[in-house]
Amino acid sequence: MNRAVLEALILPLIALVISFVLLRLVIRFSGAKLDLKRLRRIHSCEHGGVQSLSFVITLPLFIMIVMFIVQVSQLMVGLMVIQYSAFAAARSAIVWTPAHVERSDGYVEEFENVLQPPLEEGTPITMSYDGELTVNPAGGGDYAASYKLNKMFAAAVLGIAPVCPSRALVEPVTYEQGGIAEGVVQGIYERLDPESYGSNPRVADRLRNKLAYAWQNTQLTLSFVDKDTYNGPTYNPRVLQIVDGLIVTDASGEWIRYWIEHEIGWQDPLTLTVTHEFALLPGPGRFLAKYLVRSDGQDDRTSTRITTQTGGAFLRPTYTVTMSASATMTNDGFKPLLTYLEDQE
Repeated sequence: MNRAVLEALILPLIALVISFVLLRLVIRFSGAKLDLKRLRRIHSCEHGGVQSLSFVITLPLFIMIVMFIVQVSQLMVGLMVIQYSAFAAARSAIVWTPAHVERSDGYVEEFENVLQPPLEEGTPITMSYDGELTVNPAGGGDYAASYKLNKMFAAAVLGIAPVCPSRALVEPVTYEQGGIAEGVVQGIYERLDPESYGSNPRVADRLRNKLAYAWQNTQLTLSFVDKDTYNGPTYNPRVLQIVDGLIVTDASGEWIRYWIEHEIGWQDPLTLTVTHEFALLPGPGRFLAKYLVRSDGQDDRTSTRITTQTGGAFLRPTYTVTMSASATMTNDGFKPLLTYLEDQE
């Protein structure tokens, strides 16, 4: 994870260094100097003010570079957080995959080490939120997500929410719709910063806005590799079909072994990929999306990557850029001999 973060930050770091150098050059050529004595006399000066030509020329360029530095800094934070979000989703996957999910009426929704069809090796699924969490397999179609998949998606959402806007940009989403217990997020925030939570009544609304944006602008792709080869040896070799003490064979004489396409064995790697529409700051986002023009007349590479989100779940136009990160972990355990029931209440 640390290496992936460093690799993702190389280009933004280069851009940040270049912008600081440009800012330094602008300040130097403008002739601006910090004079604290003159600053202290500004409030008592009655001679009026005359804007020098150098100041008028360099100020727009100075503000543009400062805005660019702020936006690049935000992008770097977003890149680090989305890497953590992918790690959180992968960690949730390897913990929840071995779980036995059973309803209060005794109906078993998901067995140990088994994930919801149509997931199977070589056929990844993508989870997205549109009123409810849906599963979109690579082959097409929509399915309601299972309990385990909801837990994985919720982990990704909670991981990416800190860098989401706190203003209301999208339609609200209730905690129940998102698969997160009501009051959990506010309770965590209150314990971490009780003074701020108690003195600012808008904290709860801002947290809801962050989570609503994360739910509606995040996709989670899940794929796995079944290390269980046909003949073994592996950690989880396929079980031979034996009837009356004899191994069952097919028409060609090959041994027949049990195998479930969507079963995840011990130490089978699961790969979770988080794709998020990162919201840019309003000022820099609009400038980067509309006003960058290359000298050769070709489309620049920055504005073409920025999407103007309007309509749908968005309450106001928002400039976004797509970020993505992946994390791979191996499944966390064998099938248990004694069933541990996971209470969904």
